Amino acid sequence: MRYFVVAVFLVSFFCGCFGPKKAKTEVKEVHKLGWWTKNPNIKIESFTVKIVENNLNLLNTTAKISYTITGTMKTNVGYEPSIGEVHVSEQYENKDSANMVAVHIFTPVMSTKSSKKAKGGETKFSFTNEHTVSAYRWGQNKFRFVCGDFVTEINLEQKK
Repeated sequence: MRYFVVAVFLVSFFCGCFGPKKAKTEVKEVHKLGWWTKNPNIKIESFTVKIVENNLNLLNTTAKISYTITGTMKTNVGYEPSIGEVHVSEQYENKDSANMVAVHIFTPVMSTKSSKKAKGGETKFSFTNEHTVSAYRWGQNKFRFVCGDFVTEINLEQKK
């Protein structure tokens, strides 16, 4: 029995050391720019970010967050809108290394398909994706998540 308890402890310890599980997505994330002629027809109404897994330590430098984007899309009669993908841009904003911020910008990309039944007008949308982020130094790591006019900042600590 004692060996079983030790084995369970070791498995749970090492599983937590090597990072979060694969991020689940409702909408595909892309990192390359594309043909976005319909993005002016999207209005973002809310953007929320939550920490899902944060076990930053000596052997793990990645954490997982989830983000939810809600809003509306406008289309003409004869076209059915949907969110085809989310463009994700990641960059560092810094004046010096002590004040560095990892900025993640999420842009939903609208796509349409022809449909005789589509009435046009505004259509609501909402989706939640998970996304992994990487620590960039020991101690406090500051992350800024942006979608439209919405900004959320989160601090995660990388422990030794």
